[in-house]
Amino acid sequence: MKKTVKKSSDRPKAPVAADAGTLNRKYSEYIREKVNQLLQVMGSSSLKPEELDDDTLLDLDPIGIIAGSFGQVLEHLMETNRELTITHDTLQAIFDATGVGISIIDREFRILKYNEKQRTLLLDKGIGDVTGRYCHEVYCNKPSPGLDCPALDTMETGKAVIVREVAKKGKHFQIVTTPLKDGEENVIGAIEVLLDISDTKRARDAEKEQRGFYLTEKSKLASILQSLSEGLFVTDREGSIVSFNNAAGRITGYAESQVLGQSCSSFLEKLGAVPGSLPDRGAGEPVDLAAISRDKRLLTLAMSSVPLHDGNGQFSGTAYTFRDITAEKQRRENHYRTEKLAALGQLSAGIAHELNTPLGSILGYSRLLLQQELPAQDKERLEIIAEQAKRGSSIIKGLLNFARQSPPVLGETDLNAVVADCIRVLDEEIEKRCCLVTTGLGKIPLLQADRRQVEQVIINVLQNALQAMPISGKIEITTALSGQSVAIGIRDNGPGMPPHVRTRIFDPFFTTKPIGEGTGLGLSICAGIVSAHGGSMHVESEEGRGAAFTITLPVRPERIP
Repeated sequence: MKKTVKKSSDRPKAPVAADAGTLNRKYSEYIREKVNQLLQVMGSSSLKPEELDDDTLLDLDPIGIIAGSFGQVLEHLMETNRELTITHDTLQAIFDATGVGISIIDREFRILKYNEKQRTLLLDKGIGDVTGRYCHEVYCNKPSPGLDCPALDTMETGKAVIVREVAKKGKHFQIVTTPLKDGEENVIGAIEVLLDISDTKRARDAEKEQRGFYLTEKSKLASILQSLSEGLFVTDREGSIVSFNNAAGRITGYAESQVLGQSCSSFLEKLGAVPGSLPDRGAGEPVDLAAISRDKRLLTLAMSSVPLHDGNGQFSGTAYTFRDITAEKQRRENHYRTEKLAALGQLSAGIAHELNTPLGSILGYSRLLLQQELPAQDKERLEIIAEQAKRGSSIIKGLLNFARQSPPVLGETDLNAVVADCIRVLDEEIEKRCCLVTTGLGKIPLLQADRRQVEQVIINVLQNALQAMPISGKIEITTALSGQSVAIGIRDNGPGMPPHVRTRIFDPFFTTKPIGEGTGLGLSICAGIVSAHGGSMHVESEEGRGAAFTITLPVRPERIP
């Protein structure tokens, strides 16, 4: 508000001849006017005549009052100035002591004010005061603000801008700019705050690098585990499977997705293994585990385990490794059986030699006696003697055949034709038992084999199947090329074999037939013939589910298509 102050020339002049009353009245009006002007300056309302009359006003010594009031105002202003100075110094101390850099710039991007931290962060040593200089020249070494300048965005939009990470002067900062406004909310500049995140970024980059290293090593380890030839699965502390490698799936027939999350005991039940047969954690020697794959193959697994611990030494799970030793065990059993057969063959040869001569004499003399005239009862007894001697002689012959197996006479052999001939040889017995024989003979190359001995093997296995099956049974015969061998499969739907019979089926003199109906040498001789050809012979059977014999014979490389 514009204040009206009368000039000294406006003051009323006392006439010489004026009376005292007129002079006092004019003087009091003058004093009242000046007091009201002072009250207006101080923000108070003017005096009203009823509040203070002219006589009282003259008695109060208004000039003295005015002088005292001015003294009080001056003292108040001086106190206010001291408080403002203290507040300014305090704010300046805070401004300089804060841990972030602060700059205040105008709309022309000139630096109005900056704190000591800003100088430390962005100004080189030896540079003097930069107040009034352009911030983009001082802080960014640029002739003008770039499009990525947050202060430019703040001045244009009037809103705060946050830049998460920016590089300046070899350091990394997080920048926040807020608008600087006047009393009418016009943007007149920007306040820029810098937080040095160089250490944080280095730590973050180091952590990222370390994480990348760990991920790379983890990927390498996963690749190694997946490429192992041995099966491996890992359980957590609750016994649930959390990892299952490719070899484990290949051996058992189960995919990783089918076992993850299952308990170890549940998985073993799927394999038909007894959970109690698992190796103890950390056991040195693997445990042989009988199992059944998903495609119903009989397996023997050598399994071992080792406990896992976390960084604090606490138990965190178990790693199980296993390998399929079915073929290895079969080879080992074949080796033991071969050694056993060799020893038994030598023993049998000696026994046969010692018994053959007296049995021949008994049979010869009994036949001579039968040619004479003897009572009927004596002839009947002689016939029994001759028959038993003949049976003993056949047993001796079997022993000699077992002991003196002749080496195979190799020649080109059509295995499919041999199978067809064997079926024709047994055709009468097949019809007698109303048995259905089906064949699935594949396209296979010619073999170098002893045809007579191969026929002996196939006929022996077929006869055993026919004798074991009930009337109207089924037999399936297949041939197929498998790698560098030809496989002959003979499967029946008979009663099958319990484990204790299956493991001894190729042992010499072992038989399940009644006494007097078998010598127990047939399959032993067959296994010896197949082994002499460089092949193998094994059986898979479960009680009540029939039996399946598999005979493999090698094929010359040049014959393989």
